[in-house]
Amino acid sequence: MRLIIHHTTQYHYRDAPKHMIQLLRLTPRLDAHQRVVEWRIKTPGKQIAFQDAFGNASHSHVLHTPRAQLTLSVDGIVDISPLANGVLPQESNLMSVPTLAYLVPTPLTARFSALDHLAQQALPNGLHTGSDALVLANAICLVITYESGNTDVTSTASQAFEMGRGVCQDHAHVMIAACRSLGVSARYVSGYVDPGNSHAAASHAWVDIWLQGSWVSVDVTNGIFASDSHCRLAVGRDYLDACPIRGMREGGLVEELDVLVTVQTLQQ
Repeated sequence: MRLIIHHTTQYHYRDAPKHMIQLLRLTPRLDAHQRVVEWRIKTPGKQIAFQDAFGNASHSHVLHTPRAQLTLSVDGIVDISPLANGVLPQESNLMSVPTLAYLVPTPLTARFSALDHLAQQALPNGLHTGSDALVLANAICLVITYESGNTDVTSTASQAFEMGRGVCQDHAHVMIAACRSLGVSARYVSGYVDPGNSHAAASHAWVDIWLQGSWVSVDVTNGIFASDSHCRLAVGRDYLDACPIRGMREGGLVEELDVLVTVQTLQQ
């Protein structure tokens, strides 16, 4: 499937910041099942390309005298091959992180007793197959309704679970914590998806789970395996490791964001 992606982020400040640095994970990963046809990132500052510790294609840019209004934009075309039951091709990236690293909890994905109980109830015989992963994903979505405006990027898995509402990022964090509670490695994936008739936004998050010697990619929010409608940008232990844009600034007072993402599908 060919995805045509447009992503624009506009920053508005009451006063222009004095200094700004940003880390961008806005380039599709070099995974075997997806091929970048063309890709352009436009930023107000000079970009420095590198590969981060998780094997993600990354850029940094620094602005010493940024304006009160800034725009970052991405435009590109990516060809993506279907995945059989979500199974990813073996990674050849030399910087890929050992799977055991994805068993370590983070503040956003820490275990808690209510989730341990849910995971044991949903999968009393453990998490072993992709079908098991879908059972767990559906159990999570039954207790966390998809609803925007209740959580933000600092919300933890336990907070989303307690509220019973969240978005794809929260579903991913809770799924990762549940997998780890069952002794299975899992990692966060950020990217884009052709939403079709789904309520999931074009900018999306899902989970890779280490099962039987392969990563199995699961779209928790939609209760399906990720496949050729999912463009992968970055992976990590949680949102902070894989988020598309992360940075810090000096000054600027109040920051407001306008984000527009569109994903169009072109059948080949």
